[in-house]
Amino acid sequence: MDRAAAQGQPGSRPADRRSPAPGGPEPHADRLVLRLPATVEQLRPLRRRIDAWAPAHRLTDDELTDLQLALGEAVSNSIEHAYLAVEPGTVDVELAVRKTDDGREVVVAVTDRGRWKPASSRPTYRGRGITMIDGLSVGMRVTSNRSGTRVTFTVPLGD
Repeated sequence: MDRAAAQGQPGSRPADRRSPAPGGPEPHADRLVLRLPATVEQLRPLRRRIDAWAPAHRLTDDELTDLQLALGEAVSNSIEHAYLAVEPGTVDVELAVRKTDDGREVVVAVTDRGRWKPASSRPTYRGRGITMIDGLSVGMRVTSNRSGTRVTFTVPLGD
């Protein structure tokens, strides 16, 4: 992705800070639910929102980096692939921190309502995003149906 495009454009609309349901969680809540326009200009505001949410959950710099990279890739894939032949729709981002026997984890879901283009049968320099998400997280899963595509994964955290 073009680095300049990923940084947003002046005058672009910021990410919708409301959750899909009224009364969405504040940045300190265990859950964060966002609905974003599926445009590249939303990546920077999304990163800032995650940066604001993370300190309340004691994410280390490495954990935050893993979360930001994996989440950014999942959202970028929705932006790039979900709404090819139609006007861009929205991308829902859900984060939830939960305790585990080994510490804590952030459970992530990224959902769009578009149709992804079929994967190319020819090798290209692209197509490494899902592999990257899988390497930064555990339990990565992609499910698609007529309603859209949902990418889920978990980023392990310390105690």
